[in-house]
Amino acid sequence: MTAPRWPGGARAACAFTFDLDAETLWMARGVSEPVALSQGRFGPVEALPRILDLLRAAEIHASFFVPAWVAERYPDALAAIVGGGHEVGCHGDVHERVTDLDGAAEEKILLRSVEVLTRLAGRTPVGYRAPAWQLSERTLGLLARHGFAYSSNMMDRLVPYLHDAVDGASVVEIPVSWVLDDAPYFLFTGQRAIQPPGPVLQGWLTEFDGICEVGGVANFTFHPQLIGRPSRFACLRELVEHAKRTPRVWIARLDEIAAHWRRLA
Repeated sequence: MTAPRWPGGARAACAFTFDLDAETLWMARGVSEPVALSQGRFGPVEALPRILDLLRAAEIHASFFVPAWVAERYPDALAAIVGGGHEVGCHGDVHERVTDLDGAAEEKILLRSVEVLTRLAGRTPVGYRAPAWQLSERTLGLLARHGFAYSSNMMDRLVPYLHDAVDGASVVEIPVSWVLDDAPYFLFTGQRAIQPPGPVLQGWLTEFDGICEVGGVANFTFHPQLIGRPSRFACLRELVEHAKRTPRVWIARLDEIAAHWRRLA
């Protein structure tokens, strides 16, 4: 297999992405209890400013996926993200499961998400990440129909690829993995124990190095309400520093990666 061609002679790509779910992560499960919801509020209120400071100091531009409800609830947070030069992508309305929706409801939520993010971020989103990475059989067609450039949901490759065209339009897929997500390790559910940050960081570093060896894209997915806790934020800082030190790695936003891959197709 020919190694992917990345800009500037880079051997691999890396993206730092953040799902700013806030309270919707619990609201989507029917939770209304104030203490539970406060876990989500920690993300935009407490964690996001520190994350943006870290990215600014590292001179990294990231991709943030924001539910429409969160964007309207925390417009200042969205303004800070955009002001830092970061991308804003669609992530549902209240983190609803797309697979629970009929076709009309799915399209209505997608269009609401586009309208809200365009209005508040000042630019039309081109990327889509489904809540919980769950797509219906209609989702990719809807993305193509409404002009999205890329999806970041599938887990079948280490490099981006093009989905089959729908009505003459195609969507780039930038694959993800639970291995590079903080939720499996740090989201407390009552049934799942919280993992200590040290071994998780080591796993991320090892996976990142392995992806670089095969010329892929390390697509990290973080949630500010989880990664923003001080012990985990230290892991994020070390991971950012490691990626910056690694030779010939292109660190970019997902919209930039998608545009590059489309030019290669």
